[in-house]
Amino acid sequence: MVECLAKHEWHTLELHDIHAHRLLQTGQPDDVGIRFKKFAADHGISFPQCHFYVAKRDDSGKRIEWVDIAPASEKAFAQVIDDVRRWLDFLNALEVKAGVLHIGGGALKQQGWTEERVFVRRAEALSAIAEYAESGPTTICFENMEAPFGVSTVDGMLKVISTVDRSNVGICLDTGHAHLAGLRVSEFILRAGDRLKALHINDNTGHTDDHILPYGKGTIDWEEVMRALQFTGYDGLFNFEVPGESRCPKSVRALKLDYALGLAKSMIGNT
Repeated sequence: MVECLAKHEWHTLELHDIHAHRLLQTGQPDDVGIRFKKFAADHGISFPQCHFYVAKRDDSGKRIEWVDIAPASEKAFAQVIDDVRRWLDFLNALEVKAGVLHIGGGALKQQGWTEERVFVRRAEALSAIAEYAESGPTTICFENMEAPFGVSTVDGMLKVISTVDRSNVGICLDTGHAHLAGLRVSEFILRAGDRLKALHINDNTGHTDDHILPYGKGTIDWEEVMRALQFTGYDGLFNFEVPGESRCPKSVRALKLDYALGLAKSMIGNT
């Protein structure tokens, strides 16, 4: 993966959890992080952002189930926090600045929990994770997700952040998720302000979570988005999350890599 991206002149990237999962199978988190950071740097690549601990996976990397960091039982809660801490040791060694995390709590309402109790549980989980992360460089950026799997609105996310009250907690904006929720992406950015620390840039038509590149069949207003990012002074990674573009032969994916790099430079350069 590193060698391929280096060949196509991609130098700053988000590490996906499937790659992190495979790396963590090879040794202790801090040692693995240090070795992988050196390997990537030798190829001119760094990972200032990582989407971590999204799913439990088998040895091949295939997803078994989604991870919920805010489960109901105290035993499951303690276990998931321990798992996240292991991932954070890896992220710290890799010197990741923005660690993207799903806030969880999706099953709680199905179990009869009130909105207030779900909110408290989510804040409890995020606070425990942020407390452990304080010793390292990683800001915990929870991603906007459609209910009941997460928090979809920027005001809802800011309420959680205010309750947790830690400087190392921020927001990852998934533009496609916001668009699916019927939100105006540019207004989300302006409202998030300096709490916006990570991006998942992707598009859709407002009906399905397509995760495709901007300026295709999707309907997000990208000129507005880029103006909003410039206005707020966002200085994190301009990161495409576009698995919808990968359903093609490797030779075509290589062409898309080159196109996507040119597209990113054009979008950033025109702001």
